[in-house]
Amino acid sequence: MGRLRAALWSGAELVEDAIREIGAHPLRSLLTLSGIVFGAASLVSMTSLAVAMRDMAYRDLIAIGFPRSFALTDVGPRSDARRAIEVRHPGLRLDDLVALQSVPHVESVHGRNFGRSYLVVGPADRRDVRVEGVDAGYLELRQFEIADGRSLSALEIDGAARVAVVGEELARAFFAGANPIGRTISIEGVRFHVIGVVVPRRFEIAPIDFDFVARRVYIPYTYFTRYERGEGRVNQALVTVSDTARLGEALGTAVALLKQRHAGVEDFRIDNEAAEVLEDLAMADSILGGWTGVMYAIAGVTLVVGGIGLFSVLLISVRERVREIGIRKALGADDGEILRLFLVESLTLAFLGAFVGIGGGAALVAVTEAISRQFGKDFSIAIQLPGVLLAIVFALLVGLIFGWYPARRAAKLEPVEAMASA
Repeated sequence: MGRLRAALWSGAELVEDAIREIGAHPLRSLLTLSGIVFGAASLVSMTSLAVAMRDMAYRDLIAIGFPRSFALTDVGPRSDARRAIEVRHPGLRLDDLVALQSVPHVESVHGRNFGRSYLVVGPADRRDVRVEGVDAGYLELRQFEIADGRSLSALEIDGAARVAVVGEELARAFFAGANPIGRTISIEGVRFHVIGVVVPRRFEIAPIDFDFVARRVYIPYTYFTRYERGEGRVNQALVTVSDTARLGEALGTAVALLKQRHAGVEDFRIDNEAAEVLEDLAMADSILGGWTGVMYAIAGVTLVVGGIGLFSVLLISVRERVREIGIRKALGADDGEILRLFLVESLTLAFLGAFVGIGGGAALVAVTEAISRQFGKDFSIAIQLPGVLLAIVFALLVGLIFGWYPARRAAKLEPVEAMASA
């Protein structure tokens, strides 16, 4: 315990001497610190920016696709099929959706009918509009925002109700800016009550245009099934599992179940939405990983430049303190003490540079956030602890590596020669 206390006391004295020496030459110390400060600031800001961009890319890609879902799309015959081969391909039915809900690990099954362009007439406008048949909860699954009113309910789906959720752009056009909730539109002469207004999802980083959402009308998919497709036909079943790890198992079970129900005929197409999302995420990781590597290289070069400046300043400091070194050695200081004296000065300079650089990196992050807000982007960047620790470790390594030679050169000076040359 006594030795530890003595070592700590000795270390504190060395740090105090280093700070005194740094303070004695403020301009020189400031110039020495600049390279390390810029390198540390780069590491902190770039690490934080890379993580923020990765998180935004992840959120956008997940919002675009379905990370826990797969779609089974009907490729069966039309309702007017007559040939035996056509009849053997019944296609997807409403009761298939019910059966799929019993598959282990399946969280939800959403039916969908694709629809087409229909003449839609409102009080103030008429135009051809794409009408889609969707299930209750489908708009929420796609993370489309209901700006006014509400979404489709399960009761309305079961009853094939004549209700509609209208895109924001269409709502303005059909009702001349008035509140559309509770009013009606006509789709091919059939009146539908407007219960909600949906707006496009805005992405943080992905250059994806979802403005089409504001130009579509969404009605219960069962309305199409009952009045257009007939025979309980459905275009698509979107199956969402409770756990991504179970998706492959659920997909295999669902396909086997449908083939069994359809007499062995695979009259549907499998669209693995989750696999596509995972591929996109892996591609984003690869791109951002390469970018992060370039940023680390830039920060590393900056730190090395700072280390060269530190090396030069320490050599100057050794020449200026030759007499002091000679006196210390004459009074009994060994090579190790002199070595530690200059190494601690080098490490103290490096640590101070890292400390100031961390503050500079945080300031750069704040400036980036402020600029992004000026352009209407809520770009939230959290300071990453790994980046802070990396900046400190790299700075101390630079201080140790580039401070070693000047410190060793000082330690090897002979007392008599040092005092004579002073």
